[in-house]
Amino acid sequence: MYPNTNRLRWKVLSLLGLSLGLGVVIWLVSAASLTAVVQSFVRIGWGALAVVAVRAVMIVTNGAAWARLLKHLTSVPTRVFLLARWIREAVDVLLPVAYVGGGLIGARILTLWRMPGRMGVASAAVDLFLQLIAQALFAAFGAALLMRLIGTRNVLPDAILGIAAAIIALGGFYIVQRHGGARVIDRLFVLLSWRVTSHAQTAEVGFQRSMDAIWNGRRFDILIALLVHVLAWTFGTLEVWFALHFMEWPVTLEQAVILESLGASISIAGFFIPGSLGIQEAGYLLIGHVLGLPVQLSLSLSLVKRIPDLVLGLPGLLTWHTLETRHLLLPKGDGVARGQWKLRWRRK
Repeated sequence: MYPNTNRLRWKVLSLLGLSLGLGVVIWLVSAASLTAVVQSFVRIGWGALAVVAVRAVMIVTNGAAWARLLKHLTSVPTRVFLLARWIREAVDVLLPVAYVGGGLIGARILTLWRMPGRMGVASAAVDLFLQLIAQALFAAFGAALLMRLIGTRNVLPDAILGIAAAIIALGGFYIVQRHGGARVIDRLFVLLSWRVTSHAQTAEVGFQRSMDAIWNGRRFDILIALLVHVLAWTFGTLEVWFALHFMEWPVTLEQAVILESLGASISIAGFFIPGSLGIQEAGYLLIGHVLGLPVQLSLSLSLVKRIPDLVLGLPGLLTWHTLETRHLLLPKGDGVARGQWKLRWRRK
Protein backbone atom coordinates (compact mmCIF):
# COMPACT_ATOMS: atom_id res chain seq x y z
CA MET A 1 0.00 0.00 0.00
CA TYR A 2 2.83 2.39 0.82
CA PRO A 3 4.25 2.56 -2.72
CA ASN A 4 0.75 2.91 -4.23
CA THR A 5 -0.18 5.71 -1.83
CA ASN A 6 2.99 7.63 -2.56
CA ARG A 7 2.61 7.06 -6.30
CA LEU A 8 -0.93 8.51 -6.18
CA ARG A 9 0.28 11.48 -4.15
CA TRP A 10 3.11 12.07 -6.62
CA LYS A 11 0.71 11.99 -9.56
CA VAL A 12 -1.59 14.52 -7.88
CA LEU A 13 1.29 16.89 -7.13
CA SER A 14 2.61 16.52 -10.68
CA LEU A 15 -0.83 17.28 -12.11
CA LEU A 16 -1.12 20.37 -9.92
CA GLY A 17 2.36 21.51 -10.98
CA LEU A 18 1.54 20.92 -14.63
CA SER A 19 -1.71 22.89 -14.32
CA LEU A 20 0.09 25.74 -12.60
CA GLY A 21 2.83 25.84 -15.23
CA LEU A 22 0.33 25.73 -18.09
CA GLY A 23 -1.63 28.55 -16.48
CA VAL A 24 1.52 30.67 -16.25
CA VAL A 25 2.34 30.06 -19.93
CA ILE A 26 -1.18 30.99 -21.04
CA TRP A 27 -1.11 34.15 -18.90
CA LEU A 28 2.31 35.22 -20.19
CA VAL A 29 1.37 34.65 -23.82
CA SER A 30 -1.93 36.50 -23.38
CA ALA A 31 -0.21 39.43 -21.70
CA ALA A 32 2.37 39.65 -24.48
CA SER A 33 -0.17 39.45 -27.32
CA LEU A 34 -0.82 36.04 -28.80
CA THR A 35 -0.56 37.34 -32.36
CA ALA A 36 2.90 38.83 -31.82
CA VAL A 37 4.18 35.66 -30.15
CA VAL A 38 2.85 33.44 -32.95
CA GLN A 39 4.37 35.70 -35.62
CA SER A 40 7.79 35.54 -33.97
CA PHE A 41 7.49 31.78 -33.49
CA VAL A 42 6.48 31.10 -37.10
CA ARG A 43 9.28 33.31 -38.43
CA ILE A 44 11.93 30.77 -37.41
CA GLY A 45 10.77 28.38 -40.17
CA TRP A 46 13.36 25.77 -41.11
CA GLY A 47 15.69 27.21 -38.47
CA ALA A 48 13.89 24.89 -36.06
CA LEU A 49 15.85 22.01 -37.62
CA ALA A 50 19.10 23.69 -36.57
CA VAL A 51 17.80 23.99 -33.00
CA VAL A 52 16.85 20.30 -32.98
CA ALA A 53 20.28 19.35 -34.38
CA VAL A 54 22.03 21.29 -31.60
CA ARG A 55 19.96 19.51 -28.95
CA ALA A 56 20.75 16.14 -30.52
CA VAL A 57 24.48 16.88 -30.36
CA MET A 58 24.09 17.91 -26.70
CA ILE A 59 22.39 14.60 -25.88
CA VAL A 60 25.13 12.62 -27.61
CA THR A 61 27.81 14.65 -25.80
CA ASN A 62 26.17 14.10 -22.41
CA GLY A 63 25.86 10.40 -23.19
CA ALA A 64 29.58 10.27 -23.97
CA ALA A 65 30.29 11.93 -20.60
CA TRP A 66 28.22 9.27 -18.84
CA ALA A 67 30.12 6.51 -20.63
CA ARG A 68 33.45 8.12 -19.75
CA LEU A 69 32.42 8.24 -16.10
CA LEU A 70 32.24 4.43 -16.02
CA LYS A 71 35.35 3.75 -18.10
CA HIS A 72 37.06 0.52 -16.91
CA LEU A 73 34.09 -0.19 -14.60
CA THR A 74 31.72 -1.70 -17.15
CA SER A 75 31.74 -3.50 -20.46
CA VAL A 76 28.56 -1.76 -21.65
CA PRO A 77 29.42 -0.08 -24.98
CA THR A 78 29.30 3.68 -25.38
CA ARG A 79 26.43 3.52 -27.88
CA VAL A 80 24.21 2.06 -25.16
CA PHE A 81 24.96 5.04 -22.93
CA LEU A 82 23.98 7.32 -25.82
CA LEU A 83 20.71 5.43 -26.15
CA ALA A 84 20.09 5.56 -22.39
CA ARG A 85 20.89 9.29 -22.30
CA TRP A 86 18.42 9.96 -25.12
CA ILE A 87 15.64 8.11 -23.30
CA ARG A 88 16.63 9.75 -20.02
CA GLU A 89 16.32 13.20 -21.62
CA ALA A 90 12.92 12.30 -23.11
CA VAL A 91 11.59 11.15 -19.75
CA ASP A 92 12.86 14.26 -17.94
CA VAL A 93 11.35 16.77 -20.37
CA LEU A 94 8.03 15.05 -21.14
CA LEU A 95 7.02 13.07 -18.05
CA PRO A 96 6.18 14.28 -14.52
CA VAL A 97 9.21 12.73 -12.81
CA ALA A 98 10.90 15.79 -11.25
CA TYR A 99 14.18 15.51 -13.18
CA VAL A 100 15.39 12.50 -11.16
CA GLY A 101 13.14 9.94 -12.83
CA GLY A 102 14.97 10.17 -16.13
CA GLY A 103 18.14 9.01 -14.42
CA LEU A 104 16.35 5.99 -12.99
CA ILE A 105 14.95 5.08 -16.38
CA GLY A 106 18.37 5.54 -17.94
CA ALA A 107 19.82 3.22 -15.30
CA ARG A 108 17.07 0.74 -16.09
CA ILE A 109 18.09 0.77 -19.77
CA LEU A 110 21.69 -0.01 -18.79
CA THR A 111 20.53 -3.06 -16.83
CA LEU A 112 19.20 -4.49 -20.11
CA TRP A 113 22.87 -4.82 -21.10
CA ARG A 114 23.71 -6.70 -17.87
CA MET A 115 24.83 -3.75 -15.76
CA PRO A 116 23.88 -4.26 -12.07
CA GLY A 117 20.99 -2.01 -11.10
CA ARG A 118 22.86 -0.48 -8.17
CA MET A 119 25.76 0.54 -10.45
CA GLY A 120 23.38 1.96 -13.03
CA VAL A 121 21.59 4.13 -10.47
CA ALA A 122 24.86 5.18 -8.81
CA SER A 123 26.33 6.20 -12.17
CA ALA A 124 23.16 8.16 -13.02
CA ALA A 125 23.39 9.99 -9.68
CA VAL A 126 27.06 10.90 -10.11
CA ASP A 127 26.47 11.87 -13.73
CA LEU A 128 23.60 14.14 -12.67
CA PHE A 129 25.85 15.67 -10.02
CA LEU A 130 28.59 16.40 -12.57
CA GLN A 131 26.03 17.79 -15.00
CA LEU A 132 24.74 20.17 -12.32
CA ILE A 133 28.29 21.29 -11.50
CA ALA A 134 28.92 21.96 -15.19
CA GLN A 135 25.65 23.88 -15.41
CA ALA A 136 26.58 25.92 -12.33
CA LEU A 137 29.97 26.81 -13.86
CA PHE A 138 28.25 27.79 -17.11
CA ALA A 139 25.71 29.90 -15.20
CA ALA A 140 28.51 31.64 -13.28
CA PHE A 141 30.19 32.46 -16.57
CA GLY A 142 26.92 33.83 -17.92
CA ALA A 143 26.43 35.93 -14.78
CA ALA A 144 29.96 37.34 -15.18
CA LEU A 145 29.17 38.32 -18.76
CA LEU A 146 25.92 39.95 -17.66
CA MET A 147 27.73 41.93 -14.95
CA ARG A 148 30.21 43.17 -17.52
CA LEU A 149 27.36 44.15 -19.79
CA ILE A 150 25.07 46.03 -17.39
CA GLY A 151 27.30 46.67 -14.38
CA THR A 152 28.07 44.81 -11.17
CA ARG A 153 25.83 46.96 -8.98
CA ASN A 154 22.64 45.60 -10.57
CA VAL A 155 23.63 41.94 -10.67
CA LEU A 156 26.30 41.22 -8.06
CA PRO A 157 24.12 40.79 -4.91
CA ASP A 158 21.73 38.34 -6.59
CA ALA A 159 24.63 36.56 -8.30
CA ILE A 160 26.43 36.06 -4.97
CA LEU A 161 23.29 34.65 -3.36
CA GLY A 162 22.68 32.33 -6.30
CA ILE A 163 26.25 31.05 -6.37
CA ALA A 164 26.26 30.55 -2.59
CA ALA A 165 23.00 28.56 -2.77
CA ALA A 166 24.40 26.43 -5.60
CA ILE A 167 27.61 25.71 -3.67
CA ILE A 168 25.66 24.69 -0.56
CA ALA A 169 23.30 22.44 -2.53
CA LEU A 170 26.02 20.76 -4.58
CA GLY A 171 28.28 20.44 -1.56
CA GLY A 172 25.49 18.73 0.37
CA PHE A 173 24.84 16.41 -2.57
CA TYR A 174 28.52 15.46 -2.67
CA ILE A 175 28.79 14.88 1.08
CA VAL A 176 25.74 12.62 1.07
CA GLN A 177 27.21 10.64 -1.83
CA ARG A 178 30.64 10.22 -0.27
CA HIS A 179 30.12 10.10 3.50
CA GLY A 180 27.61 8.05 5.41
CA GLY A 181 24.54 8.49 3.23
CA ALA A 182 24.22 4.85 2.18
CA ARG A 183 20.98 3.95 3.93
CA VAL A 184 19.28 7.24 3.14
CA ILE A 185 20.22 7.08 -0.56
CA ASP A 186 19.27 3.41 -0.88
CA ARG A 187 15.82 4.07 0.57
CA LEU A 188 15.36 7.24 -1.47
CA PHE A 189 16.09 5.57 -4.78
CA VAL A 190 13.94 2.53 -3.93
CA LEU A 191 11.06 4.92 -3.22
CA LEU A 192 11.68 6.89 -6.40
CA SER A 193 11.89 3.70 -8.45
CA TRP A 194 8.41 2.74 -7.22
CA ARG A 195 7.13 6.11 -8.38
CA VAL A 196 8.70 5.91 -11.82
CA THR A 197 8.70 2.23 -12.73
CA SER A 198 7.62 -1.11 -11.39
CA HIS A 199 11.17 -2.43 -11.82
CA ALA A 200 12.46 -1.87 -8.29
CA GLN A 201 15.69 -3.73 -9.05
CA THR A 202 17.05 -0.48 -10.53
CA ALA A 203 17.56 0.68 -6.96
CA GLU A 204 19.01 -2.37 -5.26
CA VAL A 205 20.57 -2.06 -1.85
CA GLY A 206 24.31 -1.57 -2.28
CA PHE A 207 24.09 1.83 -3.89
CA GLN A 208 26.81 3.30 -1.67
CA ARG A 209 29.34 0.59 -2.56
CA SER A 210 28.80 1.30 -6.25
CA MET A 211 29.07 5.02 -5.60
CA ASP A 212 32.42 4.52 -3.87
CA ALA A 213 33.66 2.42 -6.78
CA ILE A 214 32.91 5.32 -9.14
CA TRP A 215 34.53 8.01 -6.98
CA ASN A 216 37.55 6.32 -5.44
CA GLY A 217 40.85 6.78 -7.31
CA ARG A 218 39.24 7.92 -10.56
CA ARG A 219 39.78 11.68 -10.52
CA PHE A 220 40.98 11.85 -14.12
CA ASP A 221 37.93 10.05 -15.56
CA ILE A 222 35.59 12.15 -13.42
CA LEU A 223 37.31 15.36 -14.53
CA ILE A 224 37.05 14.38 -18.19
CA ALA A 225 33.34 13.58 -17.74
CA LEU A 226 32.82 16.98 -16.08
CA LEU A 227 34.62 18.83 -18.89
CA VAL A 228 32.52 17.01 -21.50
CA HIS A 229 29.37 18.15 -19.67
CA VAL A 230 30.69 21.74 -19.68
CA LEU A 231 31.27 21.39 -23.43
CA ALA A 232 27.67 20.21 -23.89
CA TRP A 233 26.23 23.16 -21.97
CA THR A 234 28.41 25.59 -23.87
CA PHE A 235 27.46 24.09 -27.22
CA GLY A 236 23.81 24.54 -26.24
CA THR A 237 24.31 28.28 -26.68
CA LEU A 238 23.80 27.68 -30.39
CA GLU A 239 20.15 26.83 -29.70
CA VAL A 240 19.53 30.41 -28.60
CA TRP A 241 21.75 31.91 -31.29
CA PHE A 242 20.09 29.97 -34.12
CA ALA A 243 16.58 30.66 -32.80
CA LEU A 244 17.07 34.43 -32.54
CA HIS A 245 19.02 34.57 -35.80
CA PHE A 246 16.22 32.90 -37.75
CA MET A 247 13.65 35.08 -35.98
CA GLU A 248 15.59 38.01 -37.47
CA TRP A 249 16.73 39.50 -34.20
CA PRO A 250 20.40 40.59 -34.07
CA VAL A 251 22.09 38.76 -31.21
CA THR A 252 25.73 38.57 -30.22
CA LEU A 253 27.38 35.39 -29.02
CA GLU A 254 27.82 37.02 -25.61
CA GLN A 255 24.07 37.67 -25.32
CA ALA A 256 23.30 34.13 -26.45
CA VAL A 257 25.56 32.72 -23.71
CA ILE A 258 23.82 34.87 -21.09
CA LEU A 259 20.36 33.81 -22.24
CA GLU A 260 21.23 30.11 -22.43
CA SER A 261 23.23 29.86 -19.19
CA LEU A 262 20.90 31.86 -16.93
CA GLY A 263 17.70 30.75 -18.67
CA ALA A 264 18.64 27.08 -18.28
CA SER A 265 19.49 27.65 -14.61
CA ILE A 266 16.06 29.09 -13.92
CA SER A 267 14.43 26.20 -15.80
CA ILE A 268 16.27 23.61 -13.69
CA ALA A 269 15.14 25.43 -10.54
CA GLY A 270 11.59 24.55 -11.59
CA PHE A 271 12.30 20.79 -11.68
CA PHE A 272 9.21 20.08 -9.56
CA ILE A 273 6.94 21.16 -12.44
CA PRO A 274 6.83 18.76 -15.42
CA GLY A 275 9.01 20.17 -18.20
CA SER A 276 9.54 23.32 -16.07
CA LEU A 277 6.41 24.54 -17.83
CA GLY A 278 5.93 28.22 -17.09
CA ILE A 279 9.21 28.47 -15.20
CA GLN A 280 11.27 28.31 -18.39
CA GLU A 281 9.09 30.93 -20.07
CA ALA A 282 9.30 33.26 -17.09
CA GLY A 283 13.07 32.78 -16.93
CA TYR A 284 13.68 33.72 -20.56
CA LEU A 285 11.26 36.62 -20.19
CA LEU A 286 13.25 37.94 -17.24
CA ILE A 287 16.70 37.55 -18.81
CA GLY A 288 15.42 38.80 -22.17
CA HIS A 289 14.05 41.94 -20.51
CA VAL A 290 17.46 42.69 -18.99
CA LEU A 291 19.07 42.30 -22.44
CA GLY A 292 16.44 44.40 -24.19
CA LEU A 293 14.53 41.64 -26.02
CA PRO A 294 10.84 42.31 -26.74
CA VAL A 295 8.49 40.28 -24.56
CA GLN A 296 7.00 38.35 -27.48
CA LEU A 297 10.47 37.43 -28.73
CA SER A 298 11.53 36.07 -25.33
CA LEU A 299 8.40 33.96 -25.11
CA SER A 300 8.86 32.75 -28.69
CA LEU A 301 12.45 31.78 -27.87
CA SER A 302 11.26 29.66 -24.96
CA LEU A 303 8.63 27.99 -27.14
CA VAL A 304 11.18 27.30 -29.88
CA LYS A 305 13.42 25.59 -27.33
CA ARG A 306 10.55 23.23 -26.59
CA ILE A 307 10.50 21.98 -30.19
CA PRO A 308 13.46 19.57 -29.58
CA ASP A 309 11.67 18.32 -26.45
CA LEU A 310 8.89 17.00 -28.67
CA VAL A 311 10.84 16.11 -31.84
CA LEU A 312 13.45 14.11 -29.92
CA GLY A 313 11.47 13.29 -26.80
CA LEU A 314 8.48 11.50 -28.30
CA PRO A 315 10.63 9.03 -30.31
CA GLY A 316 12.72 8.56 -27.16
CA LEU A 317 9.66 7.53 -25.14
CA LEU A 318 8.57 5.22 -27.96
CA THR A 319 12.02 3.62 -28.02
CA TRP A 320 11.87 3.08 -24.26
CA HIS A 321 8.47 1.42 -24.61
CA THR A 322 9.80 -0.79 -27.42
CA LEU A 323 12.83 -1.89 -25.40
CA GLU A 324 10.72 -2.76 -22.36
CA THR A 325 8.17 -4.61 -24.49
CA ARG A 326 10.82 -6.69 -26.25
CA HIS A 327 12.43 -7.46 -22.91
CA LEU A 328 9.15 -8.69 -21.44
CA LEU A 329 8.34 -10.81 -24.50
CA LEU A 330 11.71 -12.55 -24.67
CA PRO A 331 11.91 -15.97 -23.00
CA LYS A 332 13.50 -15.80 -19.58
CA GLY A 333 17.26 -16.15 -19.83
CA ASP A 334 17.40 -15.15 -23.49
CA GLY A 335 18.49 -11.98 -25.25
CA VAL A 336 18.64 -8.92 -23.07
CA ALA A 337 18.08 -10.90 -19.89
CA ARG A 338 21.48 -12.51 -20.44
CA GLY A 339 23.14 -9.30 -21.53
CA GLN A 340 23.46 -10.53 -25.11
CA TRP A 341 21.11 -8.08 -26.80
CA LYS A 342 23.10 -5.93 -29.14
CA LEU A 343 22.17 -2.77 -30.96
CA ARG A 344 21.89 -3.38 -34.68
CA TRP A 345 21.99 -0.45 -37.06
CA ARG A 346 20.05 -1.69 -40.06
CA ARG A 347 20.58 -0.27 -43.49
CA LYS A 348 17.50 0.28 -45.55
